Amino acid sequence: MRVHRALKKAGAIADLSVYEGESHAQFLAGPQVPESREAFADIAAFCDRHLGRSF
Repeated sequence: MRVHRALKKAGAIADLSVYEGESHAQFLAGPQVPESREAFADIAAFCDRHLGRSF
């Protein structure tokens, strides 16, 4: 949360998403979990908005 606030204060484009029951980068270990699927969709949407494509 501190890094997100610092990025926003510096004028960077940043989103902070919190997923219930998920620790840092846990979405990579269980991609079939609903929260992981939501995280991947959010990451793709962020990339689409700011990079013009998703990965």
